Amino acid sequence: MTDWQRLEQVIKWTGLSTNAFATGIGLKRSENLYQIKRGNNRISKNLAELIVRKYGAVNRAWLLTGEGEMLDGATGDRSGGAGVAVAMPAAGGAGGMERRIPYYNMDALRLVSEQPGGAGSSAPAPAYYLQVPGFGDCDFAAAVTGEAMAPEVPAGAVVAVKEVDPAGPVLPGEIYLAVTPEFALMRYMQLDREGGDRLWLAGPAGGTVEPVGVRRERIVRLYLVKGILIHKVL
Repeated sequence: MTDWQRLEQVIKWTGLSTNAFATGIGLKRSENLYQIKRGNNRISKNLAELIVRKYGAVNRAWLLTGEGEMLDGATGDRSGGAGVAVAMPAAGGAGGMERRIPYYNMDALRLVSEQPGGAGSSAPAPAYYLQVPGFGDCDFAAAVTGEAMAPEVPAGAVVAVKEVDPAGPVLPGEIYLAVTPEFALMRYMQLDREGGDRLWLAGPAGGTVEPVGVRRERIVRLYLVKGILIHKVL
């Protein structure tokens, strides 16, 4: 795999255009990336550092050499290989037999919004299978490319989620992926203070994200974020 093929794979994984990706990692000009596409330049250590700093799940060594897997801490194949990842618990975070969790190589919100029956129904084949200690009851894992939930869930993190009944009880203060006919959002879940059937989807405290109110009957699918996998750059 050439330098550009690896770089292109990362760009497609983020769901961004080449120009938007360049801006997102802090490059003043996207021409630097197009020079790699033309074969004139290789992926430099500085460029790899910018990418990993923005998208912590990306394997820096793989970017530079092609060795290993694109996502740090994840190995395996579609037919039977198991990976290992380090997990930061969420939503109680404990218990359950270890099992392989299908990892989809696309943005989590895009995945749940584009698949009519949810991940696993008409979704593409998983790119990897993650074996995460303590998370035996998750339906799938996928990446986060947006900044709406940062710093709690930074861009580049991977979330492991479980689909739950939108009409059932919810855990206030936990992170959910909510899908309605109008939008798909990942936010903290809050109950209506007046006791109504409206649920509130809120961003991190002190952030700029405005809470969004939605009635339960408008929620098509609801996923509880049970694990957040973060690669720290030292």
